[in-house]
Amino acid sequence: MNGWAIEKLATLVNVVYGKSPAEVKKLDDGFPIFGTGGVVGYTSDVLCDGPSVILGRKGTIDKVQRCAGPFWAIDTTYFTTAKRVFDWSWLYYAISSLDLRKLNEASGVPSLSRSSLEALDVATPPLPEQRKIAAILSAVDDKLDVIARQIEATQALKQGLMQTLFSRGVGTQDAAGEWVPHTEFKRTSSQSVPATWHARRLGDIAPLIRRPVEIDPNTTYPELGLRSYGKGTFHKPALMGAEVGNKRLFQIKGGDLLFSNVFAWEGAVAVALPEDDGRYGSHRYITCAVDATQADTVFLHRYLTTPTGIALLTLASPGGAGRNKTLGLGALADIEVPLPPLNEQRKISQILDGVEAKLRVLNSKREATEALKRGLMQKLLTGEWRVKVEAELAA
Repeated sequence: MNGWAIEKLATLVNVVYGKSPAEVKKLDDGFPIFGTGGVVGYTSDVLCDGPSVILGRKGTIDKVQRCAGPFWAIDTTYFTTAKRVFDWSWLYYAISSLDLRKLNEASGVPSLSRSSLEALDVATPPLPEQRKIAAILSAVDDKLDVIARQIEATQALKQGLMQTLFSRGVGTQDAAGEWVPHTEFKRTSSQSVPATWHARRLGDIAPLIRRPVEIDPNTTYPELGLRSYGKGTFHKPALMGAEVGNKRLFQIKGGDLLFSNVFAWEGAVAVALPEDDGRYGSHRYITCAVDATQADTVFLHRYLTTPTGIALLTLASPGGAGRNKTLGLGALADIEVPLPPLNEQRKISQILDGVEAKLRVLNSKREATEALKRGLMQKLLTGEWRVKVEAELAA
């Protein structure tokens, strides 16, 4: 590659051990204190004036960090100081593109030696190209930061809406179909809700249901697994009948309200999607079929994932708030849900559907931008794609 060289990291920087956080006083603001996972506090003391790239020595060894100004780095990290002129942002991206986990030298807590870091090969372009590459990748990072802020704001909006909608509702519809806010409220056992809402037992509006099947050892049964359960998505393994053993399988239908019987309750409730229809559940599930004349399944699901709903599910598990408790069927059925009229339930779900649709769009944008960044790093930091450098920058 014209003008490029493969150089050891040690030719570019000094790799320096961080120091104990006990040597500095933590403050509410000031210069950042870097740990392996990120900034762990602030101080008035300075270990390095910056700029610098900070790397993990023990623990998280594959998170590359950078700091443009003064900072402190704790003793589970390394920081770097320059031996010659180069672009620090380019070096940050160059090191970030390497798989540092391959340098792990410990069987327990991951550990990275200074000699291994110093021996890293870095494809080094001329300084003007370093700056241009860094500018391109920084622009992509800026876009990712904007998307991250949008996601954070939308998640906060959703959280605020859920708190309001499940306690204040949207109101009642007048003759013209307009929603008029509730003015009268009452106290239930768990919260204040509009006076027109009625507390109903979960067992009355979403009774426990089983659709047992006779196991044929020569038949394959697509099981609905529990992976990513709290996100409402499912792992979908397939079991041969001979592998089922003592499991009792039952059919699942799209729209079923599913409860995990082996996970902690934070988010361990989901709705079976239409494409899950015909799959099979086992002892790991409690399955309820929602009475559509009384309740909207999505409304129930969302209510049970609010802090109030999670607390009720936790109390329904023998042993209380500990992890990996099993749900008591009677206690689950006795959970009281403050139920609005059906049209208000659907309106609440519609409002939250809109926010979640925006979150899906933003997450898709983030994933696409992250994929773009990975592709650009692969091409630009290896010299496979060369950047055009203006003559005045190259001078």
